[in-house]
Amino acid sequence: MKNILINNGANMDKIVLFGAGQKGRQLLGLYGANVVAIIDNDVNKQGTTITEGTNTVPVISIKKYIEEYKDVPVILAVLKCKEIIKELEKEGITNYKVEDSLFKTDDVYQDDTISHDNWIEFLSEKFNKKGMRVLEVGSRIVTGACNRSKFDKAEYVGFDYYSGPNVDVVGDAHKLSEYFNEKFDLIFCASVFEHLAMPWKVSIEMIKLLKLGGYVFIETHYCYASHERPWHFFQFSENALDVLFPEKMGMLCEKKGCSNLIAGRFTEYSSDYLKDTYINGMYCHSEYYGKKIKEIDKLSWDDILLEDVSKGTKYPCPNR
Repeated sequence: MKNILINNGANMDKIVLFGAGQKGRQLLGLYGANVVAIIDNDVNKQGTTITEGTNTVPVISIKKYIEEYKDVPVILAVLKCKEIIKELEKEGITNYKVEDSLFKTDDVYQDDTISHDNWIEFLSEKFNKKGMRVLEVGSRIVTGACNRSKFDKAEYVGFDYYSGPNVDVVGDAHKLSEYFNEKFDLIFCASVFEHLAMPWKVSIEMIKLLKLGGYVFIETHYCYASHERPWHFFQFSENALDVLFPEKMGMLCEKKGCSNLIAGRFTEYSSDYLKDTYINGMYCHSEYYGKKIKEIDKLSWDDILLEDVSKGTKYPCPNR
């Protein structure tokens, strides 16, 4: 049985779902015997039962919930639930939450090997070797994390805009190649690209400094709180990072994805039509891992066409 953490902070071993549609059925299969009933406003469904696996539960009205299940927390199986929440709160029902899996979207790819929790170990395993040269851009210790120890067998160089702990070279990443005479097997950075005024220039500088066969890894933010303003310029999807390292500049994307799913909701300070609306498809981090497969004599965005970065895709056609 799966324990559920509801919004009052209590761990519950029983839940009631709201929504007897396809997602409600999926959650019944997921939570199994934890589910004791499903609320649905469709009077034609009320009084029936739903079976998933070995679990059969009744479909009930809100009134029935109040009469028989009022102490059991409610999991909403519907993302467009503004009116449902109003209805619940009107009846004094506040022990509810929106099912987390509803915030996922199928068109956002996730690669666990380079996700936020795993990328440093992934890189360390591949590049922490004698003879390897590793450059971290944005290496200064700010939040307590220091990646130097992950590359103790390699030649690690820390680069940052300011001097400080774990910084070997101070400079501007927009002119990165001017600070080094030798190239690197790996160049990586985390939580840096959102603070670059011209990230397209920095990507070229990184490509210049890569050995043929070398790799770039970038992790940055797709959706995140405003921070370090006014130098918080961009947010990137995994595809945006891929665009910055195109094949026409000699790069090949081997892995990309997003990680750390966020539950989004518009607040009471939003436009009236958006208030309390939930948003899916929001991920905190985006990641890119690419290999330099060709040396290009002249690296310039003036030579790059839309077709060079769109990889055979186009903006989605309008629904007619």
